[in-house]
Amino acid sequence: MEQSAFEKLKLYLTSEPCLALPDFSKPFAVCSDASKLALGEVLVQEDETGFLHPIAFASKKLSKAETKFAVVELETISIVFAVNHFKNYLFGKHFRIYSDQQCLSKIINYKDPTSRIARWMVTLQHFDYTVIHKPGRLNLMADYLSRASYPNDESVSEKQPDVNTLDLEANIFSVNEIPNSEIIEKQNADAYCCNIKDKLNSNFVLSPNSPELFLKNNVLLCYTNSKDRHGSKAKLVVPQTLVQKILNLTHDNDTVAHPGLARTLKRIKDNLFWKGLYAQVRRYVASCHSCIQRRGFAKNVNAPVQSIPTADYRFQKVAFDAIGPLVASKNGNKWIIVISDYFTRYPETYALPNIQSHNVAKVLIDFISRHGVMQTLYSDRGSNFLSNAMQEVYTKLGISEQQTLAYNPRGNGMLERLNKTLIDTLSHLVSVQQVDWCEHLPFALMAYRNARHRILDENPSFLVYGRDPVIPYHLIFSEKVRSYSDYPSYAQQLVTKLQTAFSLVKQNLDKQAESYSKVQVSLPKNKRTVIGDLVYVHTPKIKVHTSKKLSKLNQGPYRVIKQNSPVIFQIQHIAHPLDIQTIHLNRLVKVMEREIFPTIEEKSEIVDSPVVTNETDQGLGDTNVSEEFPPLSLLYRSLVNDIDFSLRNVMCNTSVVQAQIDDDSVSYDIPGSPNFSSPATCVYDYPNPSTPVSMSNVNTNVSQIQSQGSIVQNTHPYNLKPRDNYGMVIYNKH
Repeated sequence: MEQSAFEKLKLYLTSEPCLALPDFSKPFAVCSDASKLALGEVLVQEDETGFLHPIAFASKKLSKAETKFAVVELETISIVFAVNHFKNYLFGKHFRIYSDQQCLSKIINYKDPTSRIARWMVTLQHFDYTVIHKPGRLNLMADYLSRASYPNDESVSEKQPDVNTLDLEANIFSVNEIPNSEIIEKQNADAYCCNIKDKLNSNFVLSPNSPELFLKNNVLLCYTNSKDRHGSKAKLVVPQTLVQKILNLTHDNDTVAHPGLARTLKRIKDNLFWKGLYAQVRRYVASCHSCIQRRGFAKNVNAPVQSIPTADYRFQKVAFDAIGPLVASKNGNKWIIVISDYFTRYPETYALPNIQSHNVAKVLIDFISRHGVMQTLYSDRGSNFLSNAMQEVYTKLGISEQQTLAYNPRGNGMLERLNKTLIDTLSHLVSVQQVDWCEHLPFALMAYRNARHRILDENPSFLVYGRDPVIPYHLIFSEKVRSYSDYPSYAQQLVTKLQTAFSLVKQNLDKQAESYSKVQVSLPKNKRTVIGDLVYVHTPKIKVHTSKKLSKLNQGPYRVIKQNSPVIFQIQHIAHPLDIQTIHLNRLVKVMEREIFPTIEEKSEIVDSPVVTNETDQGLGDTNVSEEFPPLSLLYRSLVNDIDFSLRNVMCNTSVVQAQIDDDSVSYDIPGSPNFSSPATCVYDYPNPSTPVSMSNVNTNVSQIQSQGSIVQNTHPYNLKPRDNYGMVIYNKH
């Protein structure tokens, strides 16, 4: 029986009407019909014999409301259903609609349609079609689909979803073939192609090292010999005006899905050729916005560590942080607040059920009540540490608060290392269920406080209390604790011991800070950042209800507009100029800027905003910037290796910049942007003009600038370079 069913299925699959594969080089047509029961649609294409061969079928049962429509409305909704169902084939191309309703064209062209018809008209306006009347006796395929009956009509629901719908954006299939006439026209307008054509027409003998170029029907082609399966073939010589479109189709289009450099080059080289192909493809792929967002982040290359100035006395500088959430303890606590002194490394911990701001403020007050008011308090950027309640405590007690940058725990490294030690210690003490961690927390603290610290060469308890506490292992063997009857003598000895210990601790802290600076490794070139660079920001946090596997963790693009310290930069979003952030160098992803083909993501609106000053931001270190730069981005930026390019030889050929050139100087008229009146002076023309910026070092040698440190100072990052009509850079030959 199974064999009989299989043979029957094969017969049906190989009998008329067989579906044909779509040919996107030929026009499509839709046969449409409607009845009081259902809608019937057939996507067809005319073959060589003139027969309309079916490509796909579709039908839909009418709802109760739709069965009450007039006949002409049913025919209209049938067409709307057809174009939506087959939009992946029809969008962007002209097609025909065959219908047996003659007055259909009238309802589509109503001057004052009803709201329902108006909605249908809006949908149909997205398509290019012609309605052709076809009598019902000839429109058999669509007519059958609209009138087919079933043994149980109630089993067919008008809401039943399609299981075979190709749910893709239609515009990815709307690429039309470029006609030869347009290719010839663009080649004739291209300087390189036009020059080669003239030489070939004049029987000029090309260099043996040049590609084998020839003309066929006035189209410039390139002949190549290849050992792969494609063999020897002729390739189209692409004019520069079509390069952008070619790169978009071979890299950005959804059907190719952003391949890497090798695959993109292979796809292009199989059929196309143009001068400078490799360099342009490489830059295009390297500067792709979507590819940069998914690019891997090099975690093993870090910026030099910037040490916090050492403390001079106990509890001068204090850091605090939160650990958790942990398993709820027997007391209902889930969090640990850790506070530690930078000088003695003496820690305090507090177990809390939550870390709301009022609980954190109470903990801080308790710490201060026993150790005094600190001068500086370091914390991360948690909302509980930056709340209004905490700000009020800081203000009333005169505490200077310092926060680390986002996603930069190394900024509070001392406390982060303490947190790890406490957690490791607790893990050895707690039970399997871990609900007793609160009971063991004091013992973990006791172990840390009475252990000799590696950097201080002393234990924190002695530095705070001036004595070594008696702990259980002292009961095995220890000298008897001395008793003093002469209290002034004891006080004098205690002061002497503490002064000696404090002096030793201070020396050890300074020695540790000095050792950090000696072992610093210089950054590789791809991590060296200058003002004006295009960067992305690595953000490991993902949106709620999204998967990290599919997330794009590099956000941007941004332009570096200010340097606050050797490792801290201020950046501005290209598309949103008001989005200005202060970011650590470790989170910046430096990218190649797309010079040849600017995209929307790389342009920013030029807005009237004050010049960014180089004042020191609180908590971010000393400013190390010698110049001021406006918080705006022009279309293009000069590269680092162009620093020594003389400013008097710079001119721009874009619609934004009007260059006025004479024998001695070049001046630029850019609304709301710098006016370059001479190579040595740059004045920003804002509503409130700022101080002129010295540009005397414009021609400084690159190697001299790089020798100043790991951060290369760019003296004119918004240098405008001359470009031709295609955006290509023109270098002065003087």
